[in-house]
Amino acid sequence: MTLIDVVVGVAVITTVFFALFGAFKLSVELVHSAKAKTSATALMAERLEYIRSLPYTSVGTLGGIPAGAIPQLEQTTLNGTLFTTRTLILYQDAPEDGVDQNDENGITADYKIAKVEVSWMIKGSSRTTSAVTYLTPSGLETLDGGGTLRVSVFNALASPVPQATVRVINSGLASAIDVSTQTNDSGVASFPGAPEASGYEIYILKNGYSSAQTYGVTEENPNPSPGRVSVVEHDTTSMSFAVDLVGALSFSTFQAAGEESFSDLFDDASKLGATSSTAVSGGSLRLAGASGEYSLGGSAFSVPVSPSYLASWKALSFSSFVPAGTSLLVRLYYFDGAQYTLIPDTDLPGNGAGFTVGPVDLSSLSAESYLSLEIGATLASDGAETPELLEWSVSYIAGPSPLPGVGVTALGSKTIGTTAGGNPIYKFSDSFTTNQLGTWLLEDVEWDAYTISLTNPSSYNVTELCPNSAVVLPGAQTDSAITVTDNSQHSLRLVVEGGGAPVAGASVHIGAGVLSGDGNTSACGQTYFGSLSQTTFNVTVTKSGYQAYSGSASVDGETMLLVPLVSL
Repeated sequence: MTLIDVVVGVAVITTVFFALFGAFKLSVELVHSAKAKTSATALMAERLEYIRSLPYTSVGTLGGIPAGAIPQLEQTTLNGTLFTTRTLILYQDAPEDGVDQNDENGITADYKIAKVEVSWMIKGSSRTTSAVTYLTPSGLETLDGGGTLRVSVFNALASPVPQATVRVINSGLASAIDVSTQTNDSGVASFPGAPEASGYEIYILKNGYSSAQTYGVTEENPNPSPGRVSVVEHDTTSMSFAVDLVGALSFSTFQAAGEESFSDLFDDASKLGATSSTAVSGGSLRLAGASGEYSLGGSAFSVPVSPSYLASWKALSFSSFVPAGTSLLVRLYYFDGAQYTLIPDTDLPGNGAGFTVGPVDLSSLSAESYLSLEIGATLASDGAETPELLEWSVSYIAGPSPLPGVGVTALGSKTIGTTAGGNPIYKFSDSFTTNQLGTWLLEDVEWDAYTISLTNPSSYNVTELCPNSAVVLPGAQTDSAITVTDNSQHSLRLVVEGGGAPVAGASVHIGAGVLSGDGNTSACGQTYFGSLSQTTFNVTVTKSGYQAYSGSASVDGETMLLVPLVSL
């Protein structure tokens, strides 16, 4: 035999061996799985036979409704496999004598249903088998010693919520109750036969939904709503709860727009991008050379002025010393995507010839078209003297810009009770600090209207809160933008709405004696006045298509005034 024959033979034998080994392993697993299924079926059958052997009045679970001696959850190990047996026993309402409130004799506990479920694990995968049996009383149905607890669950649109888990607990009974079931297609879970008692706790849960519950009396919540409920013999206690898909609430904090500037006092050449036959000396830009030997011409350009979050340009300013026989012209250039080009006179009149004095109004320049500017200066001389540029600057409005590290508090409008003094106790209240990007996201938020405020109002004043009230709808995300500015002892933020919607572009005037201020509402219908006095201001708001508003605002600290406009 050659070496090739040996290698081929070993390969064939190995392939056959692994195939046989795989088949053997699979057969062992199938046998084990079948054995486990048989054991589970036996456990299930054993529990069902035990339930059937009990008197009707004794059929119940520990902590369940109806109560009995059967454990709701039990674990057993057979043949090396751990089995979990879950037993659920509930009263059922037969349709033959009417269902629920339409029951002919008012007793909805017509018979009992017992469900036994056995679960186990095979190779990390869950397996389950279950069966149901029905048990009927030997005589007429009865609710002696108990009543009916009826729980209805609906959503934000008042539609039924099926398959929601309803958990009922009452630890104050001699036989404590802790039972769970799911709502039917009508969003209802009934517990006929609940023992007559007070202090029933109810909890509503559903994956991806908000939760609801009853609340006990505590020192913090002396008047809970809804409170724990009571069940009365031969009577029905009905409770309703609202749950719906959870949403999200995102926050972004911004520094309010403000005036900023680029300036160069020519202490050095660090803010110059390019120069030709010029030099910085003695706090000024001048032609290169010495007296009587100055260059006949030269130029200099600033580094690019590219503001982040540019809102608008304001002005070009410069000061110069121009002796006789010399000249100095200043121009503005913009980045056209490839290079810096002279701004045309159509957008900045006089720029082509050059400016000899400042300031130059730049408010007509589009912040979208002119994102980055350079200042250029052209100097000329007869050689004996040199013109001098003493300083130059470009001012602009920048912002709002993201502001990290701002403490924000979100407060829902839903309540769970009142304090001893009658003040509401809110279901949701959370505080946080925005991250390095000036953002934060609250997930799994219940549908509600949320009031947003600064956790530490002494740090900043809110100039705009958009929207003014953050409403989270079921399953949706609401984005809230909070714009702040440096704290002012007394300030006024006006929120102008028409029909509940923000009114943009409304003209606002406030006045108190010699004090006055004017503004226009933003896209969110808001405007802000800072550095005010503690006094009462007259407020006038006008907007085309709306009736003019005239009112007053007593400014004391950080004040907000809601102005409702009525459409014509």
